[in-house]
Amino acid sequence: MKALLASAVGLVASSWHSSTSLSAECASHSSPFSQEEFRSFTLINSYDESHNVKVFRFALPQADMPLNLEVASCVSFRFVDKDGKEVIRPYTPINRTDQLGYFEVLVKKYQGSKMGTHLFSLKKGDSIEAKGPWVKTPIKSNQYKAIGMIAGGTGVAPMYQVARNVLRAPKNTTEITLISANRKKEDVLLGNELNDLMEQYPRFSPYYVLSKAPSDWMGGVGHVNKEMIKSLMPPPNRAADSIILVCGPPPFMETICGEKDFKSSPPSQGELRGYLKELGYLPKMVFKF
Repeated sequence: MKALLASAVGLVASSWHSSTSLSAECASHSSPFSQEEFRSFTLINSYDESHNVKVFRFALPQADMPLNLEVASCVSFRFVDKDGKEVIRPYTPINRTDQLGYFEVLVKKYQGSKMGTHLFSLKKGDSIEAKGPWVKTPIKSNQYKAIGMIAGGTGVAPMYQVARNVLRAPKNTTEITLISANRKKEDVLLGNELNDLMEQYPRFSPYYVLSKAPSDWMGGVGHVNKEMIKSLMPPPNRAADSIILVCGPPPFMETICGEKDFKSSPPSQGELRGYLKELGYLPKMVFKF
């Protein structure tokens, strides 16, 4: 499998948010966030990741303050719209847990998206209110022998948070394999950052899939399918020492593993369906962001 990944990823690189649980651990005394109240964070800058996706960098209260974010966690953003109604959405900081002075989030502007539209309208010096962090599922270095990741679009954000923090541990032995699905080559999100991780850490292998691939594309073509999962993800018989993380838009989730159950609050993991169920994976081996 490693040979397959090394070959495919080398060519690609060259051609180129479970239930939200409240954890007291992540709300340490030195945390810049609070689980009890929304706090204001000032926008330092932002940059385009694709035509409709930006990375926003917000300042922490002090330049030398560490982020102290437990992996894997998200925070809730809030603003009040023109009708006086609160709009609250979760976003995943993509930084290392020891990042000083700021945090970053990856945001896509969907048509009709209130929060996305609001964030895209922010200028340097404007602020957003945030609350949290909320631990989605705790993941640490060497907790698993292998972590498989299947991401669609901005669903790569929690994967990047997990990967960069697990891999940097001095004695890490966890192998991480990522399938990242996007429409076009220019839509690949955090591609440079993921390739940097691959070059720095031999235990990390990203594989990019494009539904509208150019003729010279050497990665996956079409949509994530069962053959890709069988070739690249930890097999179903590794439930004792491995996990598969999945994150993406609703149709993507339904195809890969089934959506979460949003009838409960916070949403539960829901029934395992889709390709992972068909391939024989057990629910305990799959986590849906």
